[in-house]
Amino acid sequence: METKRTLPKLNKLVFSLALSVLALSLLLSSCLPTGRPSDGQPGIGNAGLASLSPSPTLSPSPSTTSTPWPTFAAPLEDMPTPAPPPANPADLPEGTSIWLFLGAEEEKPVRGRTNAIHLLLVNERLSKASLISIPGSTYLYLPGFGMGRFNSAYPLGGMKLVYETLAYNFGLWPDRYVVAHETEFTWLVDDLDSLEVSVLYPIRDDCGGLPAGLHSMDGEKTLCYVSYDNDDDVFRTTRQQQVLQLLFTKLVNWGRMARIPVFYASYIERLDTDISLSDLILRIPLALRLGDSERVKSFVLGWDVLEAWQLPDYSGTSVLLPRSGMIAQLVDQAIEAISEPSALNAVVLTYEWQLTQVIGQTATVQAEWTRMAMPTLEDTPEPWVEPPVVLPTETPLPGSTSSPPTATARATQAPNPTQGPSPYPTPVWDTPVPSYP
Repeated sequence: METKRTLPKLNKLVFSLALSVLALSLLLSSCLPTGRPSDGQPGIGNAGLASLSPSPTLSPSPSTTSTPWPTFAAPLEDMPTPAPPPANPADLPEGTSIWLFLGAEEEKPVRGRTNAIHLLLVNERLSKASLISIPGSTYLYLPGFGMGRFNSAYPLGGMKLVYETLAYNFGLWPDRYVVAHETEFTWLVDDLDSLEVSVLYPIRDDCGGLPAGLHSMDGEKTLCYVSYDNDDDVFRTTRQQQVLQLLFTKLVNWGRMARIPVFYASYIERLDTDISLSDLILRIPLALRLGDSERVKSFVLGWDVLEAWQLPDYSGTSVLLPRSGMIAQLVDQAIEAISEPSALNAVVLTYEWQLTQVIGQTATVQAEWTRMAMPTLEDTPEPWVEPPVVLPTETPLPGSTSSPPTATARATQAPNPTQGPSPYPTPVWDTPVPSYP
């Protein structure tokens, strides 16, 4: 059955638009360009760099919490390969939050396998991020269950098991998560008016054929591109990371961040997430700064970290087994990439200017809609008043020397306005009669 989409119905859309204006107008002070860069800013001597001082008005508090490190449960049964020792908790810079993005193959309420797993480490104080992409078939210790593919943690134990698996094997405990499904993914690509994807290696037996080169992809074709599996889960994860970066870059361009409240209202009922609208609204200035590609570093658990390994059972299943110590080394590199401050590229000024323009135009449209929706005062007719009765002057009789009498004008009483004019003529006895000598 076809799933209807995509953005909210009219009443929900109007509410979202009003919410957009209210929320985003509060961000104008944070998004306005700060003018000419200071000469004292490190790195300003390089061309194309600018000093931006974010306003502290709406700066979100760091998402890192003092969650106690868990005690991991023992496996349920003997494992075909011994579990690695648990990782030490990662030493994150102050103000760092961890966001987990999962792509599930089944729609809610079913918890399907997650073949897209991406961790985003964000140093909100320095506006820098590291993206760690993990192949779903990576063979990790699932606390309380045993060794297994990472993509099976969510259907086995929900987000609790996913978090514990990341803590045990990576030393990382996420602060926010979102689980999207194929439908929402295609909606997002279509709502952003397609993506321009550079295909490095051709796909000939699926997706309608994709030769190497630049392709404009709608939601369905993009989903096929990131889901295509030719027995190389590492390469599929690399394509997912590529498209994830393209989606984010398009979202921060041309003021599209102003549509965040509308997207949220459209998708929230279908997503599995603990991310609130305020979490997103307050981080729009941060997202614009992360639109500078130099501030986001990407890491993939590839063949330098993983190796193919066949399970020693009758199934002959092949998985990706981490090499000893390599995951910890990759996590250290990701943390190091967000630990040092650096100047912002001038492209951030462009993103901020574009957003302020869209906010201004949206506020104007909202004001016009409000004016058109207000009731107008119609002109009310004045109460009807019957004109006075004036009798014409009498013509003197032949041979008469006296002046003819003149009729005096006599104004009749105005009728009740609610009753309107009388339907009957004036009675003859109310008419003044002249007197003759």
